[in-house]
Formats: sequence, structure tokens, C-alpha cells
Amino acid sequence: MRNQLQRAVIALAQPAGIQLSLFPDFVCKADELALDFEDGLYEMVGHEAEFSDEQRKAINILNQLLSKMVGEQHASFWTEAALREHPVWEEIRDAAKAAAATFGWDLQAVPSSNAVYIPAGSNGG
Repeated sequence: MRNQLQRAVIALAQPAGIQLSLFPDFVCKADELALDFEDGLYEMVGHEAEFSDEQRKAINILNQLLSKMVGEQHASFWTEAALREHPVWEEIRDAAKAAAATFGWDLQAVPSSNAVYIPAGSNGG
């Protein structure tokens, strides 16, 4: 049940170089990190009682950090340069590490994704 959430949190906890390596070059990698986390949040819906207060709080903090950076005024936040250099990305990484710790998740390796990425304009072959 927690596969997507676990993958997303562990990915958000990684250094920028690893985060950038998780996605194909033709996608907006910072966006994909956030979208993966959003998908992970959906895993929690209806299962909140299975999570401790500490786990829910840690996930909520991470969600708030990402949510405050939405909107046109924050467009530059979602670039690869910002992923490497913006101080809020460091806050996000720290919050993700804290969240992972509440679950006892190992940060050494990001679980593989089942996502399929299709370049714009691709007709599937």
C-alpha cells in the first residue's frame, strides 16, 4: 500500500544529483518529484488510521513545503538549477529524511518506479 509514498519520500530525500538521475531528460524532473509525492499521498486516503501521528505529521510537513511553491510566481523553483541550489529544496530533502525516518525506510536506494514517460510528440513507435 505504501509503495508509491515510500518511493516518493525516499526520492525527495536524495541529493540533487541522484534526484536528477531518477527521471528521463525530457521531463521536468523537479515537477516529477512533486507529482510522485502527490501520487503517494493518494495512497494514504482512507488509510490514515494505519499511520502514526508522527508519520502523518512528517508527511504533512513535507506536503506543506512542496505546496507553498506552487503557482506562476514560483515557476523558477521547478527547474534543475533550482533543484540543485534553492534553499527550499534543501528544506524539502531534510523534511523527506525526517519523514522516511518515521517509517524506518532505508534511504540508500530509491525503489524503482513503474512509471512510463513518453516524450512529447511521440506516436508510440
